[in-house]
Amino acid sequence: MRGEYWHAAFWLLVIGSWVLGVAYGRWGGDGGFFVELSQAVRVPLDLDIWWQPLAYFVLTVLATFVLSQLFFGVGAAVFLFSRGVYDGILITRLEQTVGGWAFPNIPATQFWGVLFIVLILAVNLPLCLWAAHLGTRRATYMWYRLRGKPLKPEVGAGPMITLLLILAASVAAGLVGAFVISYT
Repeated sequence: MRGEYWHAAFWLLVIGSWVLGVAYGRWGGDGGFFVELSQAVRVPLDLDIWWQPLAYFVLTVLATFVLSQLFFGVGAAVFLFSRGVYDGILITRLEQTVGGWAFPNIPATQFWGVLFIVLILAVNLPLCLWAAHLGTRRATYMWYRLRGKPLKPEVGAGPMITLLLILAASVAAGLVGAFVISYT
């Protein structure tokens, strides 16, 4: 299969498994096992200390990258489905919180909590999806190497350089999350 097709197939795998997880989380029940499994690749909401969002934003991206390489890319589907189940529950919680607001009188702690959830969904989630895509690409390169197919050296290094950029963006988002969490 040509490289462009693999690239598109990996995006379909990554985004499709997350979307299926969101659908299952919203309409399929409480999630049970999948919510527990998602702890490896999600940011928890019960953070108390200012530095915890910074650590979790970076660690979720790293964990997603590493775990998506399991079983030559199948790990991405499993862990992102689990993350999607948790995010579906998180989106439902966000809708309920914002739906209960009377706009002249918005509680400050709820506002900062909602802002933190939006930061998770708008910044951390896309970075995790991108890291999972890079992890599946790297797993495919490993598969080619195990089969003895020749690869250019820069092919294996490409995802690592992009991962460093993703980690830098995660640090920036984590700093914003630390600022937001200090007000909740």
